[in-house]
Amino acid sequence: MSQLSSDDRHAIGELLARYCFAIDHGRWSEFGAFFTEGCTLDFGKLMGTFTGQEGIARFAETLKASGVFMRHYTTNVVIRGDGGDGDGAHAESYVLAMTGAPGNLSQTTGRYEDDLVKIDGRWRIHVRRAVIELPGSER
Repeated sequence: MSQLSSDDRHAIGELLARYCFAIDHGRWSEFGAFFTEGCTLDFGKLMGTFTGQEGIARFAETLKASGVFMRHYTTNVVIRGDGGDGDGAHAESYVLAMTGAPGNLSQTTGRYEDDLVKIDGRWRIHVRRAVIELPGSER
């Protein structure tokens, strides 16, 4: 397994946090830059799968149009190198999402499974699988 530097680990953690902040604060112009050109964002049966930058734009537009208030909390992030040349990594983390109207929020838990690549010195998400844990939901 390739070793990741402390700088790489910090940059990946920052990327995962910036993803949450972008959604939570409606920073849609930043959103596409978190992903590779040929990316996949997979929310399973709950919200579907989005591929490529066009899919990411469609996902962002869907969330933007929903007007939902959201706050994400990503914890217990575990990052490992992919065994290659240091330009690939895998991260797993828990996510707690609070959604709804302020004062009337509901919570959803789950985890993110991310495959990441370093392109031109910047880490990006290549595949994000969101495993959402809703009562009665199946992946």
